[in-house]
Formats: sequence, C-alpha cells, structure tokens
Amino acid sequence: MADLEFIEIPKALVQDRPAFSFDIGGTCAKLAYIKAEPTCSAEEGGHSNGKANQTVKIHLSLYTRDDLDKAFDHLQKYMSESGDEWRKGLVTTTGIGGHQFKTKLSEEIGVQTKNVNEMSCFVQAFRFLCQNIPHEQLFMAPSEQGTELMNRMRQQLHDFVETLNSEDFIEKEVDLGGFPDAEGISGALDTMQTTNDKTEVTFEDMFPCFLVMVGSGQGILLIEKDGSFKIVDGTNKCGRTFLGLGSLLTGAKSFEELIDLANKGDSTAVDEMGSDLTTGQGNDMYSVIPQDMLLFSFGKAYKQDIESFNKKDLARALLNIIAMDFVQVVALNAEVHNVQKVYMCGNFVNKAEVMRDEISKVFVQRSGFSVWCSKIEYKFVQHGGFLGAIGALLQTIQKSDGSK
Repeated sequence: MADLEFIEIPKALVQDRPAFSFDIGGTCAKLAYIKAEPTCSAEEGGHSNGKANQTVKIHLSLYTRDDLDKAFDHLQKYMSESGDEWRKGLVTTTGIGGHQFKTKLSEEIGVQTKNVNEMSCFVQAFRFLCQNIPHEQLFMAPSEQGTELMNRMRQQLHDFVETLNSEDFIEKEVDLGGFPDAEGISGALDTMQTTNDKTEVTFEDMFPCFLVMVGSGQGILLIEKDGSFKIVDGTNKCGRTFLGLGSLLTGAKSFEELIDLANKGDSTAVDEMGSDLTTGQGNDMYSVIPQDMLLFSFGKAYKQDIESFNKKDLARALLNIIAMDFVQVVALNAEVHNVQKVYMCGNFVNKAEVMRDEISKVFVQRSGFSVWCSKIEYKFVQHGGFLGAIGALLQTIQKSDGSK
C-alpha cells in the first residue's frame, strides 16, 4: 500500500526532533513520523521567514500487515537519515498489533518500544488536530456522486412520507406515530444537508461528540467537552468482515480490488428492491413504497448459485450491508446518549469514497423513520485512519502546554 501523506502542525506545540510511532491494527499498519528536514539558506530557496519555519510535518504511511517488512524498511531508511536524534525520545506503538509485534519491532529498529492505549491515542490526536489545523483540512468534502445520491434519496423520502400522511391514503387505521410528517421530514432533511455541508465550527461546538472508528472493526467513543471519553458501543462487522466475506464471494485478494469491484457494481442485481415486490400503484402502505427502496439485502440470492451473479454486484451488495449495519449502530447510540455530532475515521472510509457515499445515503434513509437521525451532524475525518499513530506520536513529542 504505502500511501505517503503528511499533515502540517504548529512547530511551537511539539518538540522539534525526529520521532516515530506505529499503529498496527487488525488489517493495516500505520506509521507516523517526523524526520530531520534539510536546512538551507534563503538564497538557496530556504524559508527563513515562511511557513516552513512555523510548522512541522507529520509524515504518514500505510501498509498492510502482510507488508510489515516493507514498513520496517521504510522506517529504517528515515532513521538512518535522521542520525541518532530520534533516539532521544520514546518510540511508541499502539493497536492490537503493537502488542503482537512488539518483540519484532524492537529487534528491527534496535530500541525498546512502549505500547500506549489506542483509544487515548485516537482522542488525543482528534482533539489536537481540531484545535490546530484548519477545518477545511480536517474533514473530507462530500463527493459529487454522493451528494446527488443523497438529494435523490431526500426527495424520495419526502414523497413517501407525504403520501402516507395524505387524505387519499386508505390505511388510516395504521399507527404512523413513528413517521414524521412530510413537512417535518422536509425541514429535517434540509437541516441535515445544511449542517453537513458546513465547514467551519468552533472547537467548543464540536463536543460532546462520537468519534467512530471505522476500520477492521467499528468502535464508538463518546468524547465530552472536557476531553474525557468512554467506549459506548461497536460492532465486529466492519472492514475485516467486508474483506473476509468479499474474498469468499468474489475471490478478491486485496482491499483495493474489492473496493474497485464494489464501486462498479449494482447492488439491485442482488438485493430485493421495492420494484421487485410492489407495483408502485395504489394507495395502500405497500404500494407507496419507493420502487428503488432496499427491502431485503441479498434477497435475490435465495435458491441461486453464486455463479448467477456478477462479482461487482456481490461486492456492492456486501458493502451496502456493512454500511447499513454501521449507521444503525451509530444512530441508535446517538439517540440513547443524546449526541448529535458524529465524526468518522478509519481507513475503511478514508480510502473508499464509495463507502462514504453509502454511509451518507443510509443516514438520509434512516432519517425518514427516525427524527433523531435527521438531527445528526456527521463528517469524515481527513487522515482519520492515522489518528492512532498520530496520537501515539504526540505522546512523545507534544509539549506540556499543548492541546490535551
């Protein structure tokens, strides 16, 4: 994998020296490091009075667990370029693999490492970045395709609820107390669109919130205004399940291959939709179900062989199931804990636009049946898959007067 990224943070908040940290999760290994930057005079193109003297780069690199040796080679290269400066600090690790590979990592880099709490790392990194980098760099902008998908879903939900509440709807004896009225859902969806399109919010306004890890598994952290946090829920059906079932269904051997299939697939070839079971005509409850509303995931696979389906369609249908389960867990917990702000991080969303689009679509879908869900303000954290590694790094370089 080895995607190379970086973020710039204020130099005044950290110790200006080379440092390294590893976050080894269930599927990926994330490396965050600060390396010795070459200095040059202004005549040589230096930045004696510019941004380079005011910020420091945290470099980010991603590997699969199968490629850990490549990650160690990468680390050795930058360690040699930094001389012995990096040895002045502690090398930190986190994640489930930080314990599993502690001995190997210590042998490879020639020093002892310290494992630090993964959840603390995520929270520390998130709060630090929220305070110290521009918000347009902190969150990922919605894709055009995702925005179009959400707008179409909003209109469908509005029409659906409007019909349910109309005078012509014949099943008036059915209790529709769980459904908002058409005017209410229209207003709620407009609010949802506005709040999730906004970029600038103050640090104080961001909390309390959920920080949701979307990686091999899903974990939901409730972060309070004072920085305290607790784990409130999660699910084991997330990125690793997508990879495992996806590999069985399609034969794909990598995350990139499986996401590429899903991005090109059509889940309606596998899932049963409203159009498969209803006519779309009449004025009873079932007739007014939107024709392209998902009714049963993998419903068309019943009594069929896997060869009857295209691999791309199977991959997309699987991704949709993961996204729907994910949003349901988040939305229910948000209502229970009275939380309206949700920030999602992790490589399953950071490295897959199609997953972000699907999650956004499901949030809109659920808002048609849950007034609370329509109040949720959600965003995807840029570089969110590296929060664990960044937090582990900050534990060794952040100055005591920095963000806590």
